[in-house]
Amino acid sequence: MTRILPILLAGLALGLAACGSGEDEGDAPATASTCPDGAVVIAMRDIKFIPENAEATVGDTVCWPNEEEIQHNAVAESGADFRSELYGKGETFTADLTEAGTVEYVCTVHPNMTGTIEVTP
Repeated sequence: MTRILPILLAGLALGLAACGSGEDEGDAPATASTCPDGAVVIAMRDIKFIPENAEATVGDTVCWPNEEEIQHNAVAESGADFRSELYGKGETFTADLTEAGTVEYVCTVHPNMTGTIEVTP
């Protein structure tokens, strides 16, 4: 019996390792690493933009990775001109900032999901 237990435990460990995380690579949440290098990253998580208030410089690229199972978009209401289509978990949207000022944007599917970007010269 004492020789069987280590063999059973080793088999269990190998079986669990073979199972993996349960997520396919296509289901992996979008992260800062899926955004362009140097981009200002604003995550979509818990039906919020995180951070809600961001800072950037003219010429910066902003990247919104969707980390949720539900679809979102990012639509400028003032201070810029960008509008993404709806997109899901693991996808990103980017926009280049070309003017200084305050950019206000929203997810049109979730109107309480708003954000601002203070863009400096």
